[in-house]
Formats: sequence, C-alpha cells, structure tokens
Amino acid sequence: MSAPSEPEKYSIDDMMDRLKNRPSEDPIQDGELVTRSDGSQAIRVRKRKRRSHQPHKDEAKSKTRARMIKVSGALILLLLAAFAAGAAIVYANSAPFRESLMRKITANSGASVDLQQFRMNPTSANANRLVLKWPDGNALRELSLIGVRAEVFPASFLGKSMIGEEVVGGDATLGIRIPQADKPRSEAFTPEVTPSIRFKRFAVPKFNVMVGDPTAPIIFMRNSEASFHPYNPNGRAQLLLNRGDIAISGWPKIRMDRSHIEFRDTEVDVVGMRLLHESDSRGIFELSGTISPYAPGRASTLAVQLESYLLSGLVGPELGQIFSGRVDTQESAKSNYLSFSPGANPDASLVVSFRGALTSSFEINGFPFLSALAQTLDDKWFEKPVFESEVSGSLRRAAGVLSLADLSFENKDRMALRGTVTMAADRRLGGTLELGVADAMIKASKNRRLESMFGPANEGFRWLTLKVGGTSSHPSDNFRELYEAAATLVKPAAPQEIPSFEELTRPK
Repeated sequence: MSAPSEPEKYSIDDMMDRLKNRPSEDPIQDGELVTRSDGSQAIRVRKRKRRSHQPHKDEAKSKTRARMIKVSGALILLLLAAFAAGAAIVYANSAPFRESLMRKITANSGASVDLQQFRMNPTSANANRLVLKWPDGNALRELSLIGVRAEVFPASFLGKSMIGEEVVGGDATLGIRIPQADKPRSEAFTPEVTPSIRFKRFAVPKFNVMVGDPTAPIIFMRNSEASFHPYNPNGRAQLLLNRGDIAISGWPKIRMDRSHIEFRDTEVDVVGMRLLHESDSRGIFELSGTISPYAPGRASTLAVQLESYLLSGLVGPELGQIFSGRVDTQESAKSNYLSFSPGANPDASLVVSFRGALTSSFEINGFPFLSALAQTLDDKWFEKPVFESEVSGSLRRAAGVLSLADLSFENKDRMALRGTVTMAADRRLGGTLELGVADAMIKASKNRRLESMFGPANEGFRWLTLKVGGTSSHPSDNFRELYEAAATLVKPAAPQEIPSFEELTRPK
C-alpha cells in the first residue's frame, strides 16, 4: 500500500474509462467537453463578457447626482436668502424706511411722531425714544417712551407693515388732556381699516400718567406696570395696570393694586380697579363703572366697594387720627359711588355708607370732652374709647368739604356717640355730637354737675349735645362751658367735692 502523500497512479486506459463513465448527476456547467489531439479530454469554459448595463450601480449614480443637485440648490438659495436678508436689514435701517414707519404710526394713532435712533436687526426693532403728540380735541395729549424694543416678524423688513408679537418700553409717561366743553372733539383722525402696525401686546414696566396740566396734574400715577392689548376677542382694547402710586389733588394718597380697563368707541369701562391705602395693604378700595372722557358736561359715576379699608385713607391723616379704624361699605341705594365730570373742574364727589370692619376695632381721640369724662368718671377708657362692633356712618367728600354724617358709635357698658362732623378745606371742624354716657356710670360718679348736664336716661344712656369746633389737628368742643354752667344749677358744695374743668383736664 502506497503512502498517503503519494499521488494515485492511473493508467491511460483507466483515465479513459473514468471519463467515459462520468456520472450523469454531475453535469458540466458553464462549459463543454472537448477531446484534444492526443486523445485527452477537457472542459472548455466560455469566457464571461462584462455587462455594459448594471441597474444597481446606475441607481446609486443617479442618487448621488440628485443629492449633489439638491445641495447645490440649497447653497444657492441660502446665499440668495442671506443676500436678501442683508439687503432687507440695510433697507430697514435706512432713512426712507424710518420715515415710512413714522407715517404708519401716524396713520394708526392720529399723532405726530418723533422717533429717535431707530434701528433694526433680524429679530427686533429698537429705538432710544418715541414721542407721540395728539392735536387739540383729543383726550390724549402726549406719550413718551424711552428704550423701545419690538419683537418683529420677518415680513416687517419688507416695509409694507410692521408686525410682531410684543413691544416693550423701559419707561413711559402718558399725558391726558382735560376736555373742555367749549372746544369740539377732534374728528380729523380716521384709523386704518387694516392697521399697518400690528402687535399683540404693548408692555411698560414703569408707566406714569398725568391728568390735566403737566405742571400741576389733577391725578398723577407713578411707577405702575402697564400692559396694553389692542386686539381682544371681545373687540375692545384692554389696559391692565399693576402697582403704582396715585396722588389726587386734595385727596389722601393711595396705591394701585391692579386695574382692568377696556376701551369702546368714546367710552372707557373700568371693569375693576383695586386701590390700597398709602401705608397699608390689608384694606381694599375698589372702583368699577364707565367713564365718558369726551362728555365734560355729563358726570361719570363709578361704584365704590370698601373692605377693611382704613378710614384715614378716605378722610385724610389728620381727621383719621380723630376717627381711626377700618370700615366696610354698607349697602345703600343712594350711596357708595364716586362721581366726577371729566372737564376742567372735575368736582369729584365721594359718597360712602360705612360700618366698622368686623375684624378690627374703632377708636376716637383728641376731643377735650374725652379727657374730662375719664377724670370725672375715673375711667381711663374714656380718654381713647374703643368700639368693637357698633360703628356706622356715612362719608361725603365734595368741593373741598369732608362730612362724616349719621355717625353712630356705641359701647353698651360705657358710652354712645351720634351726630355729624364736618371739615372744611382750611381744615376747620364743625358739627354736633350727641354724647351718651351709661346711666349707671353717672350715678356711680356722684358728680352733681354731670347729673345736671345730662338729660334723662334713654336706651340706657344719659345724653348731652356737644358742639364741635377747632381744627383737625386741635379739635375742640363746648363740654367745658356746659360743665361750668352746670355749677349754677346745683346746690353749693365744697370745692373738693366738685372738681373744676381745669382739674378734670389737667394731665396726671
């Protein structure tokens, strides 16, 4: 047996027999069997020709070519867009564009325009200052905005319109003119049907308003946060105010909490205006109603609602020291309103019916009769009497005169007080008070002058009529005169038994 590495040896006959007897299940593929000249056989394989059409490669080439065309087109469009944007920005910062914008502002507002240092970039329009001035006959006089920035849409660069989301000013002052009955309302301005300047919101974090003469405004509001929405679903422009200080000529200072105002035709709807005391944020003074700024001959009336509001915020700090406490409005068909005429002489009139707030007490201070009662009755409570619940009255401010009428204060165990107190423009006081002292306390004092001064018991009190005078800083009354006069009506007594008025009012 031959080694495994040695090749197998065949004879020529064996090879021929093997070729002749080739199994039929092993067909010759891709060739033909040929016999050489020496008698040997071999398989001739046909040469494969390279195909000139290959679909998958053609498809890949087509995709590559299309991609190159798209990229080239995108680059061309990008270059064209960049060129157009650059040209639009250059035009938007040109003098013709600025003048065109000023004409559009005039067409939308009816005011002359002063636009300073205007400039635009791809996302916003900016100006250092914008001043609008309205002609005579318009309720608006002048609006000055400093540091204006507008978020604009790309269409604004085309120059046909200025549109965007929001305009923000750093500081703004609005002057409102007092309409005069002898001067007609300006009708020269007709706004565009489709405004060429359209923004959803105008906002100013520091908004000031002056009503009347700028040198001595009737109403001056400072440092309020304003948001103006010119287009709303109800079709009315809307002004929202938050915070701010308000000074009204001849009235106590107040603060703005928030306000919602809507404009329709020639009228202004105060949907809600919530005011606060100058130094207190607990009480609420709320106004609502309609104002007709173009009807100086017709009074505008706003409803008044008070909730735990300090009385000093209505009567002033001086009279507020005499009558101090928190009040709520009391329902009344003929009260609780602020009425004024939007003209050169507004003649504002505030009429409120009030009661003491349930969450606070009410105090009376300053009248001489209080110290006299404290000494005579030997009860310091009378020096600064406090009323926990039974407090009511009405307040009226008009023509510089302040009146507290229908006053009713009652402490069932000690004292009741009813009547009217007025304060003129020069701060002088007047009025009449019905003073009631508990019958049991007068009897317990054993002071015969008090027995003589006060009338018979009624509703558990002995009553005395006092006249009020003096000023809001130094009030006076006639308790001393009545006390001294009572000496002639009683039997003579030892000096130490019945003290004099000076002794009653002398500080200890």
